[in-house]
Amino acid sequence: MPKFPSKEWAEEYCKALNESEGYKRSARGWVWPILFKVESGGGPSPGFVLKLNNGTCEGVEWYDDSSKAEAPYVLSATLKDWLDIIQGKVNPVTAIVRRQLKVEKGDFATIMRYPLAALEMVKAAQKVETEA
Repeated sequence: MPKFPSKEWAEEYCKALNESEGYKRSARGWVWPILFKVESGGGPSPGFVLKLNNGTCEGVEWYDDSSKAEAPYVLSATLKDWLDIIQGKVNPVTAIVRRQLKVEKGDFATIMRYPLAALEMVKAAQKVETEA
C-alpha cells in the first residue's frame, strides 16, 4: 500500500483516473499537466506531475524536490490539507477558495471551468489505498 506522497501513490492515482468514467467525461478539454506539490515548511517540497489530456492520465513524473519540476499548472497544499481533500473532508473547489489549496501557477478561470473534474479526481484518489 503506497504512502502519500510517493511515486508509487502517484502512479496508482494515474491508473485510478484512467479507470474513472466520470473523470473521462468531466475532464474533456483539459489538456495541461498539473504539478501537485506538498508544502514541506522548510526543506524541499515533494510533488508529482500528472500528464493529463482530455480525460486521461498519460503518465507521472515524481520529484523529491518539486522546484525542479515544470508544469503549466501548479497546485500546492500542506500534507494535512492534501489528505483532507483526498479523504473527501474538504471539497477541492472550496479548498481553493479558502486558500488551503493554492494555485501557484496557471489560469484560475480555466481551473474553475472544471469543478466536476476536480470532484472526480478526488473520487479517483479515494480508490488508491493509502498508507496512513
